[in-house]
Amino acid sequence: MFEKVAGFACFMAVAIAGALPVSAFAQPAEWFRTKVADYPNLVFPAAATEWSVPSATGNNIFKPAGPGTFPAVVVAHTCGGIEPHIYERAKEILDAGYIVLVLDSYTSRNHFTFCKPAGVNATRVYKDTFDALAHLKGMPEVDPSRVYLVGFSLGSFAAAVAGSPEVASMLQVKHRFNASVGWYGACTFKPSAFHPAWNLLRTDTDKPVLLLMAAGDSETPIKDCFPRLDEMKAAGKPVSWHVYPDATHAWDKSNARRGYVRSSSVTADAMRRTLDFLKAN
Repeated sequence: MFEKVAGFACFMAVAIAGALPVSAFAQPAEWFRTKVADYPNLVFPAAATEWSVPSATGNNIFKPAGPGTFPAVVVAHTCGGIEPHIYERAKEILDAGYIVLVLDSYTSRNHFTFCKPAGVNATRVYKDTFDALAHLKGMPEVDPSRVYLVGFSLGSFAAAVAGSPEVASMLQVKHRFNASVGWYGACTFKPSAFHPAWNLLRTDTDKPVLLLMAAGDSETPIKDCFPRLDEMKAAGKPVSWHVYPDATHAWDKSNARRGYVRSSSVTADAMRRTLDFLKAN
């Protein structure tokens, strides 16, 4: 996915204080403010449509057939942007009865340096997910009491930080997701050898977060999740996780050059766990 997140700048790390031990540093509040402001807010469609052949871009909103209000999910892409597997997962969520907003943080901003240290940065993507949430809550087709985030790789970073009230405060957002799910992400991420690690899954988490991870993930290594997840769970934090022992990063697509091996069984199990988690929250 993401060996170097777009838009890196040298910054001073700020240690996270809290009751639980933290082995990483956080992106500081100033970085959230300045980097988010680098790009304007996205514009989302006024109405949802039923599924059609998707365009290469995102920010499409699809709804299930039939009348009524529906729960909704923001689908957040990897640092590779909108790719076929993102729409495959979105269609599965749609078929389960959710309105789906397929977020595209890149195309309208002319970002084409995928997974490179230039352009749209991670905190801007975090803010985009919350902007999408606010938009969905105002749509008549959406049940505003049930809006969720499902993210992939870079999108999983957004899913992890979405559980943190501190992050919501730094981004100055009004609404919070009911719950979030991250596919092949991690609890921390080190953008380069010259930067301290980012603290993604924060110890102030107060909204349910599910992390679905690969033991063999070399792009978003999961070693810092343990014993952190166990400690957070023991402290009553609403965190859940599952590790696939034989999976690679990006297990729902293939890319031999990057070492991604598609696994239909892992993909199906991850979607089952995702939908069960959303239904329970």
